[in-house]
Amino acid sequence: MRKLFVIFGWLFIAGIFFGVNAQSNKTVVGEWKYSVPQAPYGYEKGVISLVEKEKTLSGDLIFDSGYKVKLSSVSLKADTLRMGVYVESEYVAVVSKVKGNKMEGTVDSSQGKMNLKAEKIVPDEKKRER
Repeated sequence: MRKLFVIFGWLFIAGIFFGVNAQSNKTVVGEWKYSVPQAPYGYEKGVISLVEKEKTLSGDLIFDSGYKVKLSSVSLKADTLRMGVYVESEYVAVVSKVKGNKMEGTVDSSQGKMNLKAEKIVPDEKKRER
């Protein structure tokens, strides 16, 4: 009986540990206003739009010009969001850390690594931007 309590105790502690450190896909679903100041003109600002279908993340990258491209290989593990995108036939990899409504990371392209910052657009903010 004592072994049973010990096993349940460890499972409970493990559940708390992994539950606190794991992040749900729902935390990143939505629109994120991003900036990559070092990126070429026209690509330095825009919106990352993320959706979840059947527990899988996907989405689009929408540049300020209105040009839109599909994201690929979108995944969230713990607080690390990874995604890729083809821009003008070049694959660009993005890795970022998500902390609440903010995201910081790097964009890796043939032009080197560049810093990315993004902030989640909350519904009230969308109305104000229009």
